[in-house]
Amino acid sequence: MTSKNEATDALLAADAAWLKAYASKDAAKAVSFFDEHGSMLVPHTPIVTGRAAIADFITRGFALRNYKIAWHPDKVDVAASGELGYTSGVYEMSFTDAGGGTAADKGKYLMVWRRQQNGQWKVLFDTSNSDLPASPPR
Repeated sequence: MTSKNEATDALLAADAAWLKAYASKDAAKAVSFFDEHGSMLVPHTPIVTGRAAIADFITRGFALRNYKIAWHPDKVDVAASGELGYTSGVYEMSFTDAGGGTAADKGKYLMVWRRQQNGQWKVLFDTSNSDLPASPPR
């Protein structure tokens, strides 16, 4: 049995490895961090569930010109059972829009992780919301 400190360290390591996959725009690697029943709950988008749908969503994001995303966990915990854990913190994202301007967002996130039979942590839910005000209706 793993200690709570070892479990939280492993969870933070998985989170950091996932960010590295995003930074390198490796869609297949980024998707591999999701549980087979994983979901993304992102602003202004219907829920994205399952690896195929998540792969499509991530690939479209990586295709945006000058796409960049980073997140920084400031909280991490693992349930006493050792089966579930979470990371939460802040993120920043930007890309060049169709008009050549920079589209940017920043906010907070919560990722719920499930430990797999092999001990690896996989994302069950990835949710985020912006700190920026909503755009007025046009």
